[in-house]
Amino acid sequence: MTETSEHSFDEIPQAVVRHSRRLGLVWLIPLVAALVGAWLAVQAIVQAGPTITITFKSAEGLTAGKTKIKYKDVEVGQVESIHLSEDLSHVIVTAAMVKDIDHYLTENTRFWVVRARVAGGEVSGLSTLFSGVYIGMDPGQPGKPSDSYTGLETPPAVSMDTPGSYFMLRSEQLGSLDIGSPIYYRQIKVGQVVGYEMTTDGSAVLIQIFIQAPHNNRVRQNTRFWIASGLDVSVDAEGVKVNTESVLALLIGGIAFQTPTDLEPGDPASDGQSFVLYNNKDEIDEPVYTRKSYFVAYFDETVHGLNKGAPIEFRGIKVGEVVDVRLEFDEKKVNFRIPVLMAIETERISVRENGKADQEALIVKLVQKGLRAQLRTGVLLTGLLYINLNMQPDAPIQKVSQHGPYTVIPTVPGATQEITAGIASFVNRLEKLPMEQIGTELRDSLRQINRLVGSDDLKSSMTALNRSLTQLQQFTTTLNKDTGPQINSAIDQLRQTLEQTEKTLSAAEGMVSGNAPLGYDIQQMMRELAKAGRAVSVLADYLQRHPEALVFGKGAPQP
Repeated sequence: MTETSEHSFDEIPQAVVRHSRRLGLVWLIPLVAALVGAWLAVQAIVQAGPTITITFKSAEGLTAGKTKIKYKDVEVGQVESIHLSEDLSHVIVTAAMVKDIDHYLTENTRFWVVRARVAGGEVSGLSTLFSGVYIGMDPGQPGKPSDSYTGLETPPAVSMDTPGSYFMLRSEQLGSLDIGSPIYYRQIKVGQVVGYEMTTDGSAVLIQIFIQAPHNNRVRQNTRFWIASGLDVSVDAEGVKVNTESVLALLIGGIAFQTPTDLEPGDPASDGQSFVLYNNKDEIDEPVYTRKSYFVAYFDETVHGLNKGAPIEFRGIKVGEVVDVRLEFDEKKVNFRIPVLMAIETERISVRENGKADQEALIVKLVQKGLRAQLRTGVLLTGLLYINLNMQPDAPIQKVSQHGPYTVIPTVPGATQEITAGIASFVNRLEKLPMEQIGTELRDSLRQINRLVGSDDLKSSMTALNRSLTQLQQFTTTLNKDTGPQINSAIDQLRQTLEQTEKTLSAAEGMVSGNAPLGYDIQQMMRELAKAGRAVSVLADYLQRHPEALVFGKGAPQP
């Protein structure tokens, strides 16, 4: 059994190892993989875009290796890493950009985090609620290459590739305006506010606006801009005014512009030109006068309701405004007086004969002729005052005086002061009346009236009067029942008699008319009587000439 096993092992063939100089097929797969990897590495190096850093105040919503950088919803990069700055004041985002975008990365390129937000009456970034936030990019204008940027905290209102023009507005205050606030032209939105900042001296606010093409060509050198923010309610001496541009402007405010209708349109405004931002639309129609003359008026009455900016009118035409109202104390006279500084735009006064006359000297001349200042109430509802200038021919003549550098315009009492003075005069006269004597006599008169009312004679007189009224009522009743019908019957009979008489007269008129037989006979008789009358007249004339004919007849012989 053992020998057989040993013999079997000896008969097993042994492997022969031969060394070959050719590579086997097994080495082909890793070689190909290495070549592909090298080629991919070279392609990655060749096609790799630039790496940039963006600084943000916070990395809220950003994730390394996941957050994308997009331009017009096209992916142009991806965030690779996020780390804090050394002073922990901000975060630094490192991002890899695609190669094709490298020549757009200039010093004017802007980056910001796109999130869902509501600003300027518009909602943007709603898609990020589902896909997550991403970094937006705006290439901007050409400039020097850059790889380090400071991210914007809010997205830019207008991208650089939007056609239009930028303008700068100067205002005393920002009001309700904000980035994204609309710009209106004839109540149509044509642009928006893109930024604002305060001047270095803090005296005004500079507001940058963008107006889209082709509406930017409507902005002229003499175009006026005004605030159309919210509900514009103004209360002054002229009353209460309410104005608004649209419902959107009512909620978030806005700016409107227009060239005044009384001006010819000027040349188109250049990009970046500055304009004054007026407070409301009424101010843009006001003529711009550069020359102002200052005068002072002293008032002894209360000036409650006279505010800075109150109008100064001459016969209903605005010629200036109140600049300042103060209270002064005169130590010598130991009394108070209220000087009101007035700015009068003398260019509003045109002189027909000599247009180059000195308007300030004209005001002084008018003061000598009776020009006076008077406080008046503009609207009773508001109680605000304004100053009215008018000629007062009956006013006492006063010399023109100076208060420092200002000419003093004399004043006359206002309507309120005149009414108060009249009431005071009435009260003084009322106090002079013998009120006690009048009261005593009035009490005596009342006692006599009471005695007369309660006397027996008055009671008996009232009883007799009642009896007389009763008898008169009975007589009136009898007259209505008995006498009235008899009078009516007599009137009816009289009416019948008049009708019969009228018929008789009509018949008589028919009998004597020319067409009736009786009338014809009467006419014939009258003709016969006329003939007889003429014959008698001839006979009488003949007998007067031949009286002998009575004896001898008409044919008697002549002697």
